[in-house]
Amino acid sequence: MGIRCLFHIHTRHSFDSLLQPRTILARARSMQADLLIVTDHESKRGSDDVAKLAEGNPRFVVRAGEYKTEKGDLIGLFLKNEISSRDSNEVVREIHGQDGLVVLPHPFKAHKLDDELLSQVDLIEVNNSRCSESQNNSAATLAASLGKPVMGGCDAHCAGEIGAVVTEFDCALPADESGLRTILLSAPRNILAKKVSRAYQPYSQLIKAWKTRNPLLFAYQMKQLAGVLAREAFSQ
Repeated sequence: MGIRCLFHIHTRHSFDSLLQPRTILARARSMQADLLIVTDHESKRGSDDVAKLAEGNPRFVVRAGEYKTEKGDLIGLFLKNEISSRDSNEVVREIHGQDGLVVLPHPFKAHKLDDELLSQVDLIEVNNSRCSESQNNSAATLAASLGKPVMGGCDAHCAGEIGAVVTEFDCALPADESGLRTILLSAPRNILAKKVSRAYQPYSQLIKAWKTRNPLLFAYQMKQLAGVLAREAFSQ
């Protein structure tokens, strides 16, 4: 029996999501997830909320967050404390300082990659549901060249995106988070992906525009959303 992992999900604590922790838990349970990793922007509060509600179902809910740095976003796993820095080297130090793992999400989307950064990350997200096929292929090639373990991420900001990508580990459930950490770094795995509507991306940007009171962004994303819906309707 393998381990089904849902990774890279945002809650209402992110500036571009309205997802409630209970909604995420309900979806994870319906998909029989064993491992759930919520990664809000600039905060681990969403993962804290989900972990408190989970009560052992899913078996593991990892405390985590996604933090913006000058080189792009970095995800910290197994966080005990909030990450305060936004400098890439300091973010890595803070995560590793609490025995956490650093994941490089969507490396070919909004990142400035260099050898220093790549040498410090522990895992690389090679299939992100919001990235293009070429971006994901480039990420997989990068991870292989560096010998880094990989993850697949929903990057879900809306309920319909949860489960768009699932990482399945070919091993039994561990007894504790120490064993889970070892599995993330070394267990064999497969990444399963399905297509979801591209309308979720401009929709989440509309949420951002509303939360940040940015009418120009709202107007632009409304046009983007209309275009996506029109293209998807035409292709059916």
